[in-house]
Amino acid sequence: MINCEKDLLTHLIVLTPRNARKEFRNHIFEAWEWECAYCGKDLSENTATIDHIVPKFKGGHNIKSNMCCSCSTCNKLKGSTSLDNWYTVNNPFYCRERLVKIKKWMEQNICILISK
Repeated sequence: MINCEKDLLTHLIVLTPRNARKEFRNHIFEAWEWECAYCGKDLSENTATIDHIVPKFKGGHNIKSNMCCSCSTCNKLKGSTSLDNWYTVNNPFYCRERLVKIKKWMEQNICILISK
């Protein structure tokens, strides 16, 4: 059972790189309850993708708090655009509650660092 990020990292050490990557991705999908962070669409193993909230192109990192569950449509539409420029009230999928959830998700590593 994985209860926190430390448990997840400990568990990943014993896996092959491919299985560790899959486990890490599944952990993110489960945390988002297999739902697109942007439009709320229900997803499956075959339809879920990982989106970098802050695009790698713009300095985003491969850390859990910068990755969210996304449908392929939203992932492609967002591309390398920043969250603040793409996920606005003009976006047909925009939902204030989802934006708040994404912002809280992004803050999780900051909270861990501050609490240490």
